[in-house]
Amino acid sequence: MHSVPRLLRILVRLDFIAAVVLTVLLPLVLLVRAVRSRREQVADLLGYWRASSLLMVSVYLLIGKRRTAFVSGIAARLLIPWSLRHASYTNDPRFTRWKRWITAYCLGGALLNLPLLACLRQQSPTALCRAYIEPTQEFGAVLHPGVSRETLGRVGDAGLLAFVVGAVLLWLSGRKK
Repeated sequence: MHSVPRLLRILVRLDFIAAVVLTVLLPLVLLVRAVRSRREQVADLLGYWRASSLLMVSVYLLIGKRRTAFVSGIAARLLIPWSLRHASYTNDPRFTRWKRWITAYCLGGALLNLPLLACLRQQSPTALCRAYIEPTQEFGAVLHPGVSRETLGRVGDAGLLAFVVGAVLLWLSGRKK
């Protein structure tokens, strides 16, 4: 098994940092601001958080080395801009700017991550697949010391199941209206 090339390792870690900033920290700041000022953006941001929860599920799936993580990660990057497509246009330039950044980041990331779908078929993970697994396992070790990767992978399995069931129920409730 060959080691992960240094440049690939750096690029993947930069992607994880960008994901934390753009998909967790900035929307959290926007949500707190919207709640404090009672803005209509709260509903838009809650819709965003529902879609972006699939990213966290994907991280836990990767910690457990679940191949489904590669599909759910791409799906999350497509669902996030979709969830924001009807977000109200307010006078808040920060929200509008973030919405543009997150849309570009997620759609570009989904496109760039398409080669990861090959990881679904491989018995032994390639350097590309391992490059995406390594940072998540480090994240799991830091955030959940003493908890096995397999247990965290099962948390990801449960999260994926809950996400899919929730999405189906939401879709069914929308069809009945």
